[in-house]
Amino acid sequence: MSYSIEFVRSAAKAYARLDPVLRRRVDRELSRLSASPRHPGVIRLQSEDELYRVRIGDLRLLFSVEDQILLVLIVKIGHRGSVYRG
Repeated sequence: MSYSIEFVRSAAKAYARLDPVLRRRVDRELSRLSASPRHPGVIRLQSEDELYRVRIGDLRLLFSVEDQILLVLIVKIGHRGSVYRG
């Protein structure tokens, strides 16, 4: 039972702009999220949205989990200093 991974448009664009080395690291994390979206490295954010984050160096991946349809939706990808801003 693995989860499918989807990106919102802005996250897909940010993913496409990553350098190849960082993109491989993100790909490994996406593979882990597909197998287990709430593994020990994942932190739930303190917002009214059901958002989670995972750290990849200075990069942060913000995502939501839809357990009913087995989906991990990547909402935002960015540097740790700017990813939490509206």
